[in-house]
Amino acid sequence: MNRIEFLKNRLKNKEKILLAGACGTEIQRRGIKTELPLWSASALITNPEIVSRVHEDYIKAGSDIITTNTFRTNRRTLQKINKGDESEKLTKLAVKLALKARIESGRKEVLIGGSIAPLEDCYEPKLVPSDKELWQEHSEQAENLAKNGVDFLFIETINTIREAKIAFKACKKTGLEVAISFVCNKNGNLLSGESIEAAYRAISPLAPLAILTNCAPPQIAEISLYKLLKISKIPIVFYANGDGMPHDELGWKFLKEKKPEDYLKFAQKWLKDGASIIGGCCGTNPEYIKLIRKYMNRNQCNNHPQHHYALSCI
Repeated sequence: MNRIEFLKNRLKNKEKILLAGACGTEIQRRGIKTELPLWSASALITNPEIVSRVHEDYIKAGSDIITTNTFRTNRRTLQKINKGDESEKLTKLAVKLALKARIESGRKEVLIGGSIAPLEDCYEPKLVPSDKELWQEHSEQAENLAKNGVDFLFIETINTIREAKIAFKACKKTGLEVAISFVCNKNGNLLSGESIEAAYRAISPLAPLAILTNCAPPQIAEISLYKLLKISKIPIVFYANGDGMPHDELGWKFLKEKKPEDYLKFAQKWLKDGASIIGGCCGTNPEYIKLIRKYMNRNQCNNHPQHHYALSCI
C-alpha cells in the first residue's frame, strides 16, 4: 500500500492526521532573510541545510505530512529577480531536501506534499493572471513537483475560485492526488468575496484529497472551517497562523505574547468538532506541532487502544 492509500485508510477510519507547521516563517525565525519577492525560496539559494533541518524538526515533532519549500519557486516569482529559468532547479532542490529529511528521520510513512502558491499575491485577488497564464504556469510547477517525487500536490492560500479550478485541473493532469486550501476573510469567505460554500461546490466534483483553509489568525480562520464542516463530505484540513502578524517586504513580524499552548486550545476544539487534518501556518513552529501531537496521541490511544501509531502514546 502506498502512502496516499495509507492516508486515505486512516481518514476513513476516522483517525486524525497531523500536518507540519510553517516553513517560511520558521526559516526566518532561524535567522535567514526571507525578503520579498522570493520569501522562503531565498533559503534554497543561501541556506538549503536550514530548510532540510526545518523539515526534520517537524517530522521529529510528530508530523504525518510535511510540505516542500516551493511556495515561491514558480517561474513568475523568480522572473522578478531575473532568475525565471532556475524555477525547475530550485523546485527540484526543495523536493530533494524534503525527501532527505524523511529518509534521515527513519519515518518512511511521512507524506510529502508539493506546495503550490497563487501565481501572484495571496492577499490580492485582483492580481490573479489570465486563464491562459494560470494554466501554463501552474502546469509547469505541478509537473516539476510531480516528477521529482512528492506524494501529492498541495495548492495553498488560494483567494479566488477561478485560480483554484485552473490550478487544480493543472495539478490533476500529473496523475497525483491534489489537496487545495483557501485563504478567507473575517466572514469566512474567500478574499475575493466569493463564498467558501461556492468554492466547495466548484472544487468538490474534481475529487480533491482534502479541502482546507489557512493563513489567518485562529479566531478568524475558524469561521471558514465551521462553514465547511457543515457541508463537506470531503476531509477538512485546517492550519491557522500562530504567533506574529503578516510580513512586509522584510518578512514576518513575530510577537512574543503568543504561545503554542494558546494555539493548542484552538486545535483541540477543531479536532473535536470534525477537522480531519490539523497543522499550522505562518508563525507556527515545531513546538506547536509537538504539543498537538501529544494531545492527538492521548486522544487516539484512548479511542483506539489496539492501534499502533507512529509515535508512542504519552
